[in-house]
Amino acid sequence: MKNGVAEFHELYLQLKTKIDEYISGNITADQLKPFAAPFGIYEQRNGLFMVRIRISGGHIILKNIRDIARIMEQNKIGSAHLSTRQDIQLHDVPAENIFSTIESCDLSGFPFKGGGGNTYRNIIASPDSGFGPDSIFDVMPYVDELNSFLKKYEKAFGLPRKLKAGFFSNQSEVLNAAVQDLGFIGKTSDGRRGFKVYGGGGMGRESSLGVVLFDFLPDSEVLRCAAAMTDLFYDHGDRTNRNQARIRYILKKLGADEFKKLFNEYYAKTPAYPSVLNAESNYAQLAGKFKRVETPAVPENGYDSWKRYAVIPTNSGPDISSVRLYVPYGNLTALQLVKLAGLFEKLNSGFVRLLPSQDILIPLVHASSLAQIYNSLLQDLPEIDLTLKSFKGHIVSCVGSGVCKIGILKSPDIADAVAVEMDKLLPVDTPEKVKILRTLTDCVRISGCPNSCAGHPAAKIGLQGQKKRIGEAAEDVCLFFTGLSTDESDLRLSAPASENEFVKIADIPLKIKSLLVS
Repeated sequence: MKNGVAEFHELYLQLKTKIDEYISGNITADQLKPFAAPFGIYEQRNGLFMVRIRISGGHIILKNIRDIARIMEQNKIGSAHLSTRQDIQLHDVPAENIFSTIESCDLSGFPFKGGGGNTYRNIIASPDSGFGPDSIFDVMPYVDELNSFLKKYEKAFGLPRKLKAGFFSNQSEVLNAAVQDLGFIGKTSDGRRGFKVYGGGGMGRESSLGVVLFDFLPDSEVLRCAAAMTDLFYDHGDRTNRNQARIRYILKKLGADEFKKLFNEYYAKTPAYPSVLNAESNYAQLAGKFKRVETPAVPENGYDSWKRYAVIPTNSGPDISSVRLYVPYGNLTALQLVKLAGLFEKLNSGFVRLLPSQDILIPLVHASSLAQIYNSLLQDLPEIDLTLKSFKGHIVSCVGSGVCKIGILKSPDIADAVAVEMDKLLPVDTPEKVKILRTLTDCVRISGCPNSCAGHPAAKIGLQGQKKRIGEAAEDVCLFFTGLSTDESDLRLSAPASENEFVKIADIPLKIKSLLVS
């Protein structure tokens, strides 16, 4: 220890100096931002801070859940928010506790480097990779390897703008790969593992799909491919106009053929990096360790429908499933994390996966444990609707202008208004609710501004909040995005029918109802 600070990287010490200057009033939040943003630290609208923790591929072990809960308690942190990029954002962090928070996280195995700013971001993955019924193979080892590689790749921290990558183990997730700066879809050829690779996609202002860079890239070439794209972006990204600084604008400027030609030039001159993949988990063997337990009595109301929408098949047989916990608004307190960790331990679940829907997936659960899970969610955490009794809190939105300083609308409030209307239409335990539930929770996305933090262009029904002058006043409105296609032969993002086809906030619930119930 030196001066009470662990001997971390020099950049940590520089960050601490700037945080201390901010606390003492010598610099403003705007002056702190260039030093804090690359670590995933941003000021909220209420003057407190958000601190983002990378969770590579959304894979988090039981110990780390408890570590995060402890860190939240020690640093008086309001909530942990599960983001649409499978990381965890700690909200309402007091300025004086920022550095102790990142120090504790680092010591718990969550180094703060590249969580925000002009760096590579959290690498996402299929939540059921390796145990989903349609999983081609487990992509999680490749997520971990690429993350370890980029953490040491200097150019990945001096980019013109952010770079997002993802790995997907299911052919139905082609669109998810195509909206990444670099997206990998698992594929096999002649018994070899590899990936179909997309490059140059992205969401935000002017969302667009990427192009196919490789129809089949051997898995040993993943690091080389990522290094080539990083170098290309480092050299050719627009450093003069932040609004035009993503890889997709290079693709737009050059066109698909010239962009691929440029990428191939970088790929050809990039050295091959040796793969040091760790052995992947044997999920089938893990599932075989679960024993049948005595099934407790369960409440009659709601259990059967809950099983229909929360219990998901796996590739480990009919008695082994995964269970989705629906987390309202994606927010959990420290105490709720502790209670959930206790439940996971009882189930012998050494890890869980974070979902892009801001929920949690418990993998590989024996059928005889389902009633135990349902009872525990109702009895041990009665203050939070983890079984989706109501739609409130379960329609995905960004954090909105109530928290985000660049937000335009309070998108969670819009989602709540929709939920109220849908709750009226669909009583708690009906076949109609089960039929429409997944569409509403998985296929509707609400972003409070054009930055697409909720991923609305990649949703069947997407809403983009903005202000529009109507008469003498600026009014809150939303653009509706529809028309999504996930067919690989006709990939297409949702888009507004017209740039002038706005819907007033008060009219949104009925508009969504009309789209869902026809």
